[in-house]
Amino acid sequence: MLPTSETTRFSEAMLSRIIIEKAIEKLNKLVDVDVVVVGSGLSGLTSAWFLALNNLNVVVVDTELGFNRGIGYNNTVLPVALIEEGEALEIAKSAGIRTYIGSNGIYVIDPLETYFRIALKALESGAYIWLGVEVTDIITRGRSDELRVHGVMVNQLKQLSGEPLYIYSKAVVDATEYNARIVKLLVERHPELKLNIPGMSSCNIVVGDREIIEKTGMVVPGLYVVGGSAATLYNINRTGALISNLLISGRKVALQIAEDLGRERTG
Repeated sequence: MLPTSETTRFSEAMLSRIIIEKAIEKLNKLVDVDVVVVGSGLSGLTSAWFLALNNLNVVVVDTELGFNRGIGYNNTVLPVALIEEGEALEIAKSAGIRTYIGSNGIYVIDPLETYFRIALKALESGAYIWLGVEVTDIITRGRSDELRVHGVMVNQLKQLSGEPLYIYSKAVVDATEYNARIVKLLVERHPELKLNIPGMSSCNIVVGDREIIEKTGMVVPGLYVVGGSAATLYNINRTGALISNLLISGRKVALQIAEDLGRERTG
């Protein structure tokens, strides 16, 4: 039986005010950052983790409303992903991911555990993750050789067509995997760059894993590719269950951006 009278320390209106005030407070921090990472897949979250560890203010944005991009169950029904011994294994262990010996230097990990532990590491290190956000354009300054990417234009939900918000930054990471969404926007908006995007090549895991790591880095000042985005831009062989490149390229791009921005501050 419900009580005839209720006393409480708060009302629904008070709860709404708290939500609105704190949301605005948080959004104010997100519109001017050091780095925007577009894509909450494993390479994007790994880069955000190491960017934050290097004392950079970073926000990850993704159109998805939940954590399921970029690894999940590795596009199969089997809850297994594979990494190689060496740098990838070291990154996995530093994130607290449980690893199991497979064979020939290959280790077995759980894809969902990997994803969530990397996401948690990014959050604990100070990165922000903002889901349900679609990047609709890039912010640039200059043209041709003077061009620099300075952030992204976003809408809160891709179904909405209202006025956009802007995230101003010193660098943007295209971590949209094989879509290479941000690089494609760059090519559409700046044809004077004469930048070609051939798309990824066919599957060759050994070659693809190595070349994605090698090609991870800056495209133009202020814009960097990581993971599958590098494969699409440079026609690199696609990979698969072996996800070492996602961890290694994520850390590599973070360290490069930290070095580049540090050089600009002291230059």
